Amino acid sequence: MISEEQFINDLQVMLKTEEVITMDMDLLDIESWDSFSMVAFVAMAEEKYNVKVDKFSIAEAVLVEDLYDAVCV
Repeated sequence: MISEEQFINDLQVMLKTEEVITMDMDLLDIESWDSFSMVAFVAMAEEKYNVKVDKFSIAEAVLVEDLYDAVCV
């Protein structure tokens, strides 16, 4: 299982941001989160975590924790 700390670190690297990201943060509050980031996140999850994520769950995600839950299923 992926630790929350590792997940947040990987998300920051993927988004190329030094912004402080927390599990309870709204994705809309992350400046670099957009539709391209969603696609990049799916690719990262498959490559880094060897997890096939449901694209609809990513599109419906509201919090960072929702993304974490999607890769920890």
